[in-house]
Formats: sequence, structure tokens, C-alpha cells
Amino acid sequence: MRRRSFETVTARFGGGRTPQRQRPIEVRDDYDIGVELPGYWANHPVLVTESAHNDWSTRRAWWTDQGILLRISRRAGRWADTRVDSLYGIGPAPAVAGLIKKAAPFFDVGRTTVPRGTRAELAKLLDEDEIDVPAPFESAVAATWDWLMTSEAPPACAEEGRVEELTGRSSLESARLALIEAHPGGELSVDEAGSRWFGWRDDSGVLRAIGGASRRVTGRPWVLGSIGVAPAFRGMGIGAAITAAMVRAGLQEAPYVTLGMYAGNEAALRTYQSVGFTVLQEFESSA
Repeated sequence: MRRRSFETVTARFGGGRTPQRQRPIEVRDDYDIGVELPGYWANHPVLVTESAHNDWSTRRAWWTDQGILLRISRRAGRWADTRVDSLYGIGPAPAVAGLIKKAAPFFDVGRTTVPRGTRAELAKLLDEDEIDVPAPFESAVAATWDWLMTSEAPPACAEEGRVEELTGRSSLESARLALIEAHPGGELSVDEAGSRWFGWRDDSGVLRAIGGASRRVTGRPWVLGSIGVAPAFRGMGIGAAITAAMVRAGLQEAPYVTLGMYAGNEAALRTYQSVGFTVLQEFESSA
């Protein structure tokens, strides 16, 4: 296996923030995302993780050294039997906008997920040549979100000693109940096959904080989700402690751990950065 440092990966493939120092990431040559790509794209952390996590089948790809655009087929929903075609772009917004302009005749897709600012860059490019905006990009942005990762064991957290992995029917039922208070909108379900769950209990033994890790494909990086703390227990470092515990466990299975979060939640971002996460790509998605 070849290895490439996190700094090199981040600098080469973009991302909206300055990376923190990380230990080298293990870069493998045997990941399969459905289409043959140059090694530096085939092993890009976002592609490696998201293609497995969301059950991609890549139909076509356009790329340069700076950016990549994929036409992918994915499930219409987590449990849906039908599949839909989408566009997925990674890299600086100007680079991906240039690829969209080049590839536009091949578009007949629904959802788009591209670097934040791509629509604005694309409008400038097309306006110069008096070309109409491709249909998928006529729709407004529905969500802006950040893709984060870490490859380094986090610093010790004061409350981490009280974090436990939740196993067994009783503990997982407690996790389900804890989510109602701590993170009612969490997207990761306790019922997801292969997921692992961690929690923090108060002095009476009641779960007051919760976090999960999606592990849909063996050997691929964990995707953390549904991390939450009950309102009365926030601001005590408990969320950081749960996240740190999951990172330590996840690094035993894969060279890095990832998560996605909606943009604008600065408190959550500070928590994740405190345990070593850095933003590798800022995205905008259509409905």
C-alpha cells in the first residue's frame, strides 16, 4: 500500500478551511467506487467513504488534477429499492464549475452535491459564453454542509472515562430513548445494521448523551452521526468525550473517521475540531 499525508490530500483536493496537523493516512489502491480513476482520486477520502456509505454506482467521471465530477446512481432513499442518478463534485468550486460546463450535454439527473459556491462560479462561466445553465443547477441550493475527517487519536477528554459502548437489547433501547431528548433529528438510526453506539450516563445511571457510528461496509471509514447531549448537560465537554471515544474505536478499523454536518452550527464544529476533525470539503446540495 502507498501512503500519502493528510496535509497533501487536503491541499491537493481542496476544502474550505486550513487543515490541522494529522498523522499520515493510509492510502489504499484497492478501493472500488465503480469506475477506474487515477490513484489520487480513486483514494480520495470523500469518494472512498461516500461511495460505500451511500451505495454508489458510478456511471461516468470527469476530472482534472484540481477537481472531479461524478455521475452516480444511488438509492432514492436509505431503504428504497429504486435508484436515481445524481451529480457529485469534489475540489475547489471553480474547478468543478469548469467540469460541469464541459460535461453538461450528458446531464439528465436529479440531485446535485457540489463544492459550495459552484453555482455562482458556473453562472459566471456560462454568462461569458452566453450559455444556459444546465437544468440540474437551475434549482436553488437546499442545504449547505461540511464533510469532516480525522486520522489522529484525539487528546484526552475529561468526561471520556464515563463514556461506554452500548451493546445488548436493553442498552440500545436506552440509546433510542436518549436520542429523543439529546438529538431528536438525528439521521443515524439505532436500528441500522452494523452501527455502533456510545453513551454517557449521569450519576443516576440515565443516558444523557449519545453518539453513533455507521459501518455499512466492512473496512471503510466510520461515518459518525446522531451525536447529541441532553440540553441540561450541554457545555460540560460531554459531546467531545463521546466523539473522542468513537474516533478511538473507529481508528482501530480504518485509517480515518468521518462525519457530515450542516453548515452554520459553529458550536458543534468547535466540538469536532477540539477532538481533531478538520473540514475537507464544503458542499451545497439541491433537493
